[in-house]
Amino acid sequence: MELKSLRCPNCNGPVRQIGDNKFICDSCGTSFVADYDQEDVDIQRIKSEEAVRKKQIESYRNTVQTVSGEIRHVNPKLRAVAIAVVVVVFIMAISFFYNFFLYFQKLGGHAKYYYEDYEQMREDQKARAAELAQEAERLRESQAKAAEEIQMALHASYKVTPEELMADSFFMQNAADALKAELQNNTKLYWTNWVWNEEPQYVTSFLLTAKDANAWDHNILVSVYKVFWDKEYETHTEKYVMYDATCLKNVSLNEDGTIKTDYVADGLYYHNEIVENQFLSGYADYDQLIREEIYGNSDYTYVEFQFPEEYVTNPVTEE
Repeated sequence: MELKSLRCPNCNGPVRQIGDNKFICDSCGTSFVADYDQEDVDIQRIKSEEAVRKKQIESYRNTVQTVSGEIRHVNPKLRAVAIAVVVVVFIMAISFFYNFFLYFQKLGGHAKYYYEDYEQMREDQKARAAELAQEAERLRESQAKAAEEIQMALHASYKVTPEELMADSFFMQNAADALKAELQNNTKLYWTNWVWNEEPQYVTSFLLTAKDANAWDHNILVSVYKVFWDKEYETHTEKYVMYDATCLKNVSLNEDGTIKTDYVADGLYYHNEIVENQFLSGYADYDQLIREEIYGNSDYTYVEFQFPEEYVTNPVTEE
């Protein structure tokens, strides 16, 4: 901004402002108008804005003072309300945490109770399992002992020899009668023109011993007979020879050395020979009988022997 002299250019007297942008000389009375450029405009605008801001600041200051006065007037009540709210919230918080603590304490008590009960149950189960294990062991030992005693008893009477059989005359007589009775039943005739023409002839005996000592039929006495058949016609008679056998199963020894058996006599596996369109029980070939019924029984070992003559000469009669 260009500086202007505040002295009158005519008389160099003092100049004073008499209005906006107007000035007058007090000595000669000359009037003047201020010469504004853009910088003066900007300065004036800034001054105007500063004046506006000062008014706004003053207004804000007055408002703040008014509000502060009101706050100071209401502050004791608000403080009391705030204190009351804080106290209530504090009490509620204490109550919440206290109940929370009691709940977890109670829960912990239940958990402790359940844990102790569970531990007791586990201890009881362990004790029971130990008792069962001991009982199972005792039972196993008892069973093993019983099995051993049975096995010893079986072995004591297991391998019966032909000499032991023939030494017991009571057994031999009963065995011979049972075997021949079964032979009679096994070779019973169903046709009137077929008859035995003489007493069946005792051939030999076999004592079969099971390879498994626990087998029920551990000793089987097999006796082979030669049977003579007649087929009678009006004009002539035809003669046939067959071989059949019967057996006694489960032969063993008593404690006193005598022979025991259930005397359940049985025939051999059912075998028929066809003779002129008729069925006869037994084998036409002796060797075939021995191969199938004695040699072919792989579960047994065998020994051949002869019954004493006094036990095999009794005739077999038809019923």
